[in-house]
This record gives sequence, structure tokens and C-alpha cells, in this order.
Amino acid sequence: MVGTPLESFEVDHSSGLPVWIQIKNRIAYLIGSGAYAPGNQLPTVRALAVSLDISYNTVNRAYMDLEREGYITTRKGRGTFVAERHDVGAARVTDTPVELLIDDMIRVCNAEGLTDEDIIAIVEARLANRKYRS
Repeated sequence: MVGTPLESFEVDHSSGLPVWIQIKNRIAYLIGSGAYAPGNQLPTVRALAVSLDISYNTVNRAYMDLEREGYITTRKGRGTFVAERHDVGAARVTDTPVELLIDDMIRVCNAEGLTDEDIIAIVEARLANRKYRS
């Protein structure tokens, strides 16, 4: 992966954030920021797994989620490529890693059946608790 936008990426096993989400967020950020342009080829699932010393399945899960969200496309026998800009639904050039993390949080909350109001209430409660911790 030398010379690719992912070459300096390192998985943070102590972050509490699942590894596949870290990979997904990083790639989505690199696409949104323009480090990967439409049509650029991404490392293969196997190459990225070896480079990061993680399971093939972990990288595959991140790639599958990125494809489902329209960030990337897979061409059988040719590889995985960044989708054309008009195909990228959620990605914006201004997406930051924090915004991508929040998007993931919202998706997980929705999958658990929480409404937008529930999510806001939980976040507000967590922020209120944080204010009183030293």
C-alpha cells in the first residue's frame, strides 16, 4: 500500500470503535476529502487486511458497507473502485471523521429502533453527565 492514501492509517484497538467501522470511516473520509478520486482503485481486501494485520472478513465488511452506501463499486475480476461523485449519496467533500462517526452512530441507533428524538435525548443526557465529571 506504499504511496496510497491509506498508507499511514493504523487501527486503534483501544478506541472502543469496531475495527471495520474505523476502516470504513477512514476510506469514506479519504473519498470525501478527495484523497481518493472517482475511478481510483482501492487496495484489495486481502492486501489491506495483510497491511493492517487484521482479518480479511473485517476489511470485507467495511468494503461491503461502503459499497452499499454508494462510496465504492466492485467490478468482478477487476477490483474495487471509488464511485463516481453522483453515485456517492452520503459522502460530501466536507465530511469529517467525526461527522462520519456520527452518521454511523445514527444508523446503529435507527437499526436498534430508536427515533431521532430518542437519539437526541440520549446524546443530551450523555453530554449533561459529562459536564459534571472531572
